[in-house]
Amino acid sequence: MSNVELDSRTIVDRALELQATDVHLHPYEKVTVLLFRIHGDLYKMATLRPQTAERLIAHFKFRAGMDIGEKRRPQNGSFLAKSSRRPVNLRFSTMPSYYRESMSIRLLPQKEFLSLSSLSFSPAVVSYFQSLLSEKNGLIILTGPTGSGKTTTLYSFMNALSKQYASRIISIEDPVEIRDESFIQTEVNEKAGLSYAEMLKSSLRHDPDVIMIGEIRDTETAKLAIRAAFTGHLVFTTMHAGSPYGAIHRLQDFGFTNVELQETLLCITSQTLLQRYCVYCQGFTCSPYCQKFKQASRLALFDILSKREILQYFANHFQDKPALTISQQTQLIKGKALGLL
Repeated sequence: MSNVELDSRTIVDRALELQATDVHLHPYEKVTVLLFRIHGDLYKMATLRPQTAERLIAHFKFRAGMDIGEKRRPQNGSFLAKSSRRPVNLRFSTMPSYYRESMSIRLLPQKEFLSLSSLSFSPAVVSYFQSLLSEKNGLIILTGPTGSGKTTTLYSFMNALSKQYASRIISIEDPVEIRDESFIQTEVNEKAGLSYAEMLKSSLRHDPDVIMIGEIRDTETAKLAIRAAFTGHLVFTTMHAGSPYGAIHRLQDFGFTNVELQETLLCITSQTLLQRYCVYCQGFTCSPYCQKFKQASRLALFDILSKREILQYFANHFQDKPALTISQQTQLIKGKALGLL
């Protein structure tokens, strides 16, 4: 095994050991810094010589099927690594910078599903999510900032549905993050003309009970998602919006009538991750080397807008925003009382 291959495997194994979600090779004028994102924060792990970093980047690009010689344009790629710990899907992104090429790696460990009960410490949240899974049709939208755990929540929903209700589930993702044989997983490929909209059209002819759309990005995808919810499918998706009400405004901007939204929207959630109090590290920032909490070092808080509040919002003609079914503020108070936050 060559030195660069050994170094690359060591970096991935170390990142998995520390529960890192991302690895960054950040070029400075004279060195390249190796950074890990752990529990949402960036940690400097090592300083590399430019030549060492360039060899590592070239090795990763080769493994991911990217053009090794192209350093002037951004590139994306991925491959499944059989590390010494567990299989992990590595997603790569390169960017040309002023000094040298920069690389970011997203680590997506396989076969790691959070159970529905572990999504939140609040029984009310878990109970509400459980009730959503018994619905036969409608649209459920998850919002929140990047890295807030929306995809994790989606996979938890699909995993619970496949086990509890034996549902036929089709997911449309960009890209597939965690492979699971119990779903029909499809991947967007814009170069081949396989957009979210095109894949969604095909999935509707494939007898699904549940459809998961990785993200609603445009009007056409949004219209097909609404149509799927109208025609007897349970649809899960994510959307970039600052709040549940912001998601409604975005759908209205896409041209949907109030009647269409009232008929199809089952629930809109907004979620964020907060650092939990670590009794072992004696503080609110869990050390990246803490061996006790691991992934539980952060807790998800949800703002949940249910069907009843959505209908009330439309009935008030948007003048008054009804109270959320379950709010992050309520969970924050309870989390502090329990000594979790």
